[in-house]
Amino acid sequence: MSDKFKFATRVAVSLTFAYLFPMAMGWPQPSTAATTVMLIASTGSRRESFAKGTLRVLGTIAGGIIGLLLVGAFAQDRFQYMLAVSVVITVIFYIRSAYLKDPTLFMLTGVMILMMYNGGDAEGAFLYGIERTFMTVFGVVVYTVVGVFLFPPKVEQNLHQLANALTQAQLKLFSTMSALPQEEDETEQLGQQASGKEEGAEALAMGHEQDSDSEQAEEEDQASPPPTVAELSKQLFEAQQAFETRYHTINADCSEISAYKKEWDGTLALYQKVTELLLFAAKEQSRSGGHPSEYIQDFPALRDEVVELFEQVPTAWQSQEVQELKAFSPIESDKAHLAQSSHLYRGEAISSLFLFKRLRERLAELYSCISSIDSVTGRVKFDLPSLKQMPDFNWWDAENAKTAVKVFLTYWCSALFWIYFNPPGGYNFIVFSTLFASILSYLPIHPFLLFILFTLGFIFSVPAYVFILPQLTLGSELAIFMFIYTFVGFYVFKGPITIFFLLGMFTLGINNTMVYHFGITITIVSLFYLVVIVVVMSYYFPFSSRPEHLLLVFRERFFRHAHGIITLQQHDKLSFFRKIQLVWRIATMKVAHKKMTIWSTKVDTKYYAPVTVEALASFNQQCDVFQHHLMTLVMAEKKLVVNPLVQKARQKYRDQIIPAIAHSLAVDSPYSKQDSAASLGDIRQDYNDLEHQLDHYFDSLEGDTYSNSDIAGFYIFLNLKKNIFESLITCKQSHDDISWDTLAGKKF
Repeated sequence: MSDKFKFATRVAVSLTFAYLFPMAMGWPQPSTAATTVMLIASTGSRRESFAKGTLRVLGTIAGGIIGLLLVGAFAQDRFQYMLAVSVVITVIFYIRSAYLKDPTLFMLTGVMILMMYNGGDAEGAFLYGIERTFMTVFGVVVYTVVGVFLFPPKVEQNLHQLANALTQAQLKLFSTMSALPQEEDETEQLGQQASGKEEGAEALAMGHEQDSDSEQAEEEDQASPPPTVAELSKQLFEAQQAFETRYHTINADCSEISAYKKEWDGTLALYQKVTELLLFAAKEQSRSGGHPSEYIQDFPALRDEVVELFEQVPTAWQSQEVQELKAFSPIESDKAHLAQSSHLYRGEAISSLFLFKRLRERLAELYSCISSIDSVTGRVKFDLPSLKQMPDFNWWDAENAKTAVKVFLTYWCSALFWIYFNPPGGYNFIVFSTLFASILSYLPIHPFLLFILFTLGFIFSVPAYVFILPQLTLGSELAIFMFIYTFVGFYVFKGPITIFFLLGMFTLGINNTMVYHFGITITIVSLFYLVVIVVVMSYYFPFSSRPEHLLLVFRERFFRHAHGIITLQQHDKLSFFRKIQLVWRIATMKVAHKKMTIWSTKVDTKYYAPVTVEALASFNQQCDVFQHHLMTLVMAEKKLVVNPLVQKARQKYRDQIIPAIAHSLAVDSPYSKQDSAASLGDIRQDYNDLEHQLDHYFDSLEGDTYSNSDIAGFYIFLNLKKNIFESLITCKQSHDDISWDTLAGKKF
């Protein structure tokens, strides 16, 4: 069974039980528990745990208490009460948007505060609030228990697969970077053969039309050129990010991991160290023209040894006992050859020796650390590197603040409409409008899709109301009906938009005592259509959510903060304020890139010719590579900032080229399309001149006055700067292929 089938089954079972059990027990408001299940399943993650369920229960109770306190404090003054509630839920929903873990925690708190008012009737408000809180808690408990015991996901197995994929990505990059000279020549010949076969593909097809499709596919696979270092680096970035994201998502509430959390944290930290070492050394060609086989004795055996270490890492997951650290023989260099070489050549050799040494050590530690997970014989006997904890909140996102403003304005607009026009549903109109405006804020869907989904749900519910429900006499029949309706909704649709399909079922007014009156159904349907209209209006007001507009916003924000990071990295020492600024810029840049990638896929390019989907996708890919290279430099900064060679180079040869390119992309490049190629040539020439100055500076140094670690760090610094420059140039080329002025215009 697929994961989608299992998830839809869990939700359908939870919602059906949460609805029918209170009905069987005669409890009031049974739909409240079912609504809670629907909201959690639509906005939360697909993995449940008792820890997560406990936090949701606490959030629900906290919201109920705050709501009742507000009702008691302002029971006699409706305006003061609504003002207090609007301010409180604005803060709550801002925290919900900023919270990076379970978004349903603070959502339930806000929902409970909104539901405590009982339509303005102060009499019986306390009992009403208690009943609402109890039924919401019941819905949370049901969804948590079913999610934990019905089709529980195999967390550890999924992490093993991601870790093994990461190991393979690391091995591929290492194999390409350390390829022997004869292997590199074969690779180049293969690429040339591929190009030749592509040029003669048409003639070959005309002469061999009888060949099968499978034979042609096999020939294409054999002729395809091998991936470059840049492509493999991007694959490594993605594999590392996938493993980290998955681990940070589940480690807090997974008992399989918490029992060996120290070892799991150490495993992830060691994977990060190996990835950093490979990225430090990743380059298309040598700066000095040398190859490790020229200055490292018995280099083929050393390379095979490291490859073997990579291949052994996946086998550590099956180990039942802790593996001891492997002892390595020292790496010997050709000292006579290095003594006759230039400073730059010796610097590259020293950095290669350092990286190979550290890579062997880290792989051995990784193998031992993985073998200690789930082991009953002992723990690792060496100090594990510390793992940087992910933040729980992102307070720096501008869209979170905009969402809070939307919540406040939506609450008051719907409240004024309720006061002066008394729409169907009464105060529930305010509750649902505010809630859905928050949940769907900056969600990459077209607002009119909500009309379609709700209408579709209504089309399904009306025949059921007329022809099916009156024929149901047993509770089991009603359970089957609700199970099928919910299963279809969560199997076909995904995310918060599922809510609008399931609203059709809640328009039926299912209860122990059914009153079949079509006017009641029309009233409920009218309520939700008004809610959808409010949500659509919030899509455009007060902040536009048009994909093309947001793409322009996130593009400018991404490069503006990238320029800020690059500029801050050139300071010798950061003050406390600048350190805070650096953290803010890094967090904002990462979020801006994610949102830029998402919203660029939603741009309807047929209204913005000559902009194409392919051009936008290529631009995002190049921005992703640039961001990864920039973050690699940020990770290395702790060691570079204390490196005397790097500090002297930064003071004497301050880089003005890379910051200028990043700034030009943030404010729109000053170069026109006609002279874009010429300007890129000038930029490359300027950067090459800077590199020659740095190389000359390095050659003029007295090598004996600096340690091998300092020399290796300086060479790594040059390599990282080169990678950033090349990726930024590629970003500019992709940027210039897009007509941004067209996106800034109107569709019609």
